[in-house]
Amino acid sequence: MSSNYRYILNEYSDSSATTLLSSSTSQTAATFQNLGAGFYSISVLDDTNCTFESTVIEIVNPIETNGMLITTASLSCDNDASLELTATGGTAPYMWSSDGVNFNAMNETNGVNTHLFQNVLAGTYQYFVRDNFNCISIVSNEITINPIEPLTLELDTTGATINCNGESTAIIEVSADGGLGNYQYGLFSDAALSSEIRPYQSSGTFSDLPQGTYFVSVLSEDCELVSTEIRIEEPTPLAVIPDITDISCNGANDGRIQIDVQGGSGDYQFAISPNLNQFREENSFDELAPGNYQAIAQDSNGCFELIEFTITEPEELEMTYTSTPEICAGDEDGTITINVTGGTAPYSTSINSNNDSDFEEGRFSYDSLASGTYVLFVRDAMGCTTNEIIEIEAGANLNVTSEVIYECSGDTPDNRLELTFEDPSVMTDILYGLDTDDASRMVLEPNFSNLSPGPHFVTIAHANGCVNRVDFEVVEFMPLQIAAEQQDINEITALVSGGREGYTYYFNDVDNGDNNKFYITQTDTYTVRVVDENGCESITSIFMEFIDIEIPTFFTPDGDGTNDLWLPRNIEQFPNIFIKVYDRYGRQVYELPDNEEGWNGLYNDYDLPTGDYWYVIKLNGENDQREFIGHFTLYR
Repeated sequence: MSSNYRYILNEYSDSSATTLLSSSTSQTAATFQNLGAGFYSISVLDDTNCTFESTVIEIVNPIETNGMLITTASLSCDNDASLELTATGGTAPYMWSSDGVNFNAMNETNGVNTHLFQNVLAGTYQYFVRDNFNCISIVSNEITINPIEPLTLELDTTGATINCNGESTAIIEVSADGGLGNYQYGLFSDAALSSEIRPYQSSGTFSDLPQGTYFVSVLSEDCELVSTEIRIEEPTPLAVIPDITDISCNGANDGRIQIDVQGGSGDYQFAISPNLNQFREENSFDELAPGNYQAIAQDSNGCFELIEFTITEPEELEMTYTSTPEICAGDEDGTITINVTGGTAPYSTSINSNNDSDFEEGRFSYDSLASGTYVLFVRDAMGCTTNEIIEIEAGANLNVTSEVIYECSGDTPDNRLELTFEDPSVMTDILYGLDTDDASRMVLEPNFSNLSPGPHFVTIAHANGCVNRVDFEVVEFMPLQIAAEQQDINEITALVSGGREGYTYYFNDVDNGDNNKFYITQTDTYTVRVVDENGCESITSIFMEFIDIEIPTFFTPDGDGTNDLWLPRNIEQFPNIFIKVYDRYGRQVYELPDNEEGWNGLYNDYDLPTGDYWYVIKLNGENDQREFIGHFTLYR
């Protein structure tokens, strides 16, 4: 038998070898490597071309490795938070890493393939997972643990008053901030909180309170704060004694009521129906027609007693109504429908006018109404009238302004869309569609971020059918880059590209505003940082050698071309430098603006003699205010 075998790799469409997809060339090696997922068999041939084909086997891709991070214990006033990372996919066992480079074994405190992070402080966390074959997941979901702010309490006692004796109308309002949220407010009659008046509740409003002493306690999970004392007072009772006189003769209209009052706060006023909002100081009303009346006696605090009495009255002319609002703001499709009872038929109606010519008999509905306030008048056959103030509510106002917000944590900004409604109250009944008007693809919240550069639109759809489209554009920004170089003596120049113009430059963390040039005062390696209008930043560094001014100790103004002028060297960096030279008698013989090339030893066009001369130098540099005083020698 031959022992020289050759091998061919066959790839099929399925495990039943229904369709042969490909076959390799024959080879003497029995191993085929670097195969992808699929269905394979191997054919064996000997020297006499006898063949044998193996069964079909399947090579399967592993499941992608992933990590899921959850909060198992929240941060509180007394306890740190805990996070649990769970690994799935790939091949166990797993390891975890916060940077995707350095990995640690799972502690499996809460079960297989988990890692429990305990004593977690405020911050933002996300992790990588690596399986047994070194497959690394994408970074897990991000969890942010916010720090706990101090618990504070703000009292509003403007409503903690009682105008009338015996009323329970006082209001205490309190709002808490900080702590852990989930505020619970309790009302007590003592600072020790031993006598509860109102049990703890989520609202900070305590209403319908009688006179007394109160303390408010605020709980925020395991944090607690107690208010200062709150005192509520009440006046003395208001006592009213009415003296009612019925009509003496039918049709005489001489009914009368006299009201005597004691207690309260004094300065009494009186009103009678139907004008209960019209008060006067006189305590009697006469010439009353038949009917049911209400009279009010009121003191200066607004405390009142209502007296109801009857002097016989005909059936009152009344109306009821129903109204519908506009569907969309500005559509003017509101309606009013009225129903009239009492009085004497037939009835006439008018809207926003009680002129005789404006009444229409038998009309009881109005449509095509814009949003607003309407006064509807009803008049019966005898000229009796009544009216109602009716509000037609505006339709959904979907007017909105859009702004793309760019925020940066590196050299390239993220973006998010911010929508501002003219009427924020409509937002609870709105769906939003980014670059679509398909209702099935719309969402409840406009959380649109990291949008691609270019034009976009948002469709805003209200529950009542109103739709608005808002167009906006996302600007593309190139990564912010910076380079630093020396273009002049002792001067750093920052060269910036990309980002958003409106750069701010920092040299060794010194804010240099929008000036990209910085003068140094010492030899050092300088950190140069730029921040653009979006808050993106880029950093580089440059080594700079400081070159100081050099003051000559002598000069020889003999015209030989060497040392003919006296002037300090390396002063180009100080455009506002101050230099004066004096002789031994204190006479000024030279000032820098006289000859910017230097002093030539002349004074008033005469050669000064050999000797020592004194100088005063003030650098007047932006970051260098040094001064120098000394002398040098003139040789002839």
